Amino acid sequence: MDILNHEEKLRVTIHSDVHKISKEVAEQINMELDELSTSLIAELIWKKMKVISQDLEQFAKHAKRTTINAEDVKLLVRRNPSLKANISKMADEAVVKKKRQSKDKEAEEMAT
Repeated sequence: MDILNHEEKLRVTIHSDVHKISKEVAEQINMELDELSTSLIAELIWKKMKVISQDLEQFAKHAKRTTINAEDVKLLVRRNPSLKANISKMADEAVVKKKRQSKDKEAEEMAT
């Protein structure tokens, strides 16, 4: 695997993980997936991830940022209301959790 470039390594990893997940899910639902279908699913995921990453990068650049944030992800899923609602909820929960951790850390520092 040392002769592969970074992108090729990522692609191989995606394919490997999709094969493992597909096998596990197939066992759970008592079905079989042939090797071709699993490979096609892996390739679909790889190509979709490339498009998603390019879109997210462009959203951040348009906002004159070098960091992709939750607002970029929300923009990405804007045409799928249920997915947008899920993403928004997850982002909001992450913000609350981060604030809580900051307060806990401050309280801990003040106690010592």
